[in-house]
Amino acid sequence: MAQKKDSKAYNAYNSVVIVTNIEVHAKRDMASMNSFGVRNIKTFSAGTEAIDYLANNAVDLVLCDSALNDMTGIKFAQIIRKNMSGRPLPIVMVTLENKRDYVLDSIAAGCIGYILRPYSIDTFEKYLILANQLDSYPEIEEMELEEAKDMVERGDFDEAIEAFEELISYQDEAQKYYDMGCQFMIQSKFGKAIVAYKKAVKINDLFAEAYKGLADAYKGKGDVEACKKFLQRAADVHAQFDRLEETKTLFIEILKYDSDTPNPFNSLGVTLRKQGDYPGALHAYKQALELTPNDENIYFNMAKAEYFMGRLEKASEDVIMSLKMNPEFREANKLYQRIHGKPWTPAKGNITSPRPLAEGSKESAKDIDP
Repeated sequence: MAQKKDSKAYNAYNSVVIVTNIEVHAKRDMASMNSFGVRNIKTFSAGTEAIDYLANNAVDLVLCDSALNDMTGIKFAQIIRKNMSGRPLPIVMVTLENKRDYVLDSIAAGCIGYILRPYSIDTFEKYLILANQLDSYPEIEEMELEEAKDMVERGDFDEAIEAFEELISYQDEAQKYYDMGCQFMIQSKFGKAIVAYKKAVKINDLFAEAYKGLADAYKGKGDVEACKKFLQRAADVHAQFDRLEETKTLFIEILKYDSDTPNPFNSLGVTLRKQGDYPGALHAYKQALELTPNDENIYFNMAKAEYFMGRLEKASEDVIMSLKMNPEFREANKLYQRIHGKPWTPAKGNITSPRPLAEGSKESAKDIDP
């Protein structure tokens, strides 16, 4: 490799781990890092060996290939994300894989960068600079968030509300980065796409906390309605990013103020279904059942999504479950008739006392159109 390059991006990377089961890839990545003056580099061909090393050593960056001796690169990233959440570790996928689904799986697994092989040293440098910038973003906003939380602790509720609202005013930035990521995906610019998506996620993380802070501030002022509204918005953000435990905690808190509050995962599922994302909607509905397992509306919504996916047997199972919970559920009966060509007749012992649709579920149960 050529002489050492001068790059400010690599001042942050003193210790690097390379994980790949292809020797030529390991040598290439090591030479690339050496060219930027990084000397503390460890290479592993097995994910388990790398995980053991990472658990006991301080590392600034991991370069991960798609194939390892004992697992996939995605699986490796998932394990790191799950078991090292207290010490976030930047992982950049460096791979021959150029399929869209693999890129999306890498994002979901927590990778902050995506570099396609074979790469030029300039491309390698560019994407690691982007990854480094992403890892420290957005520091100023996070400091402002902590200051606003301190205001709540001190009882300075009006000042806190003003500070939180200022933070939330930047929320359009998240949508901008998300849209940018979608455009990069269409253009197969995967490295840029993953950075844009990750920025959107980081910004939304900030807003979820800001919404929760607003709820706490309004609670301190005795404004229950505003408190409930912002708790719901925080829960919706967490649901959008598939954070079950965080959503559940906020949902339980909201229920203290309103027993008919909409299930945030169900609301997300309705939105995704209307956008034509039936698999995404189904996933959201299944998460919704973790919060409210006895809600006939969720089973009906699942059946709708499955019906439009052509999965009639599963749609039938879920719509029957919905009707068992509420035999007077007209829209569910309408869907059952579409599937079976006849009205649903409850078996003896399956009849339960009908109950009204939950407020917030009415929209999703109006008809059988997508």
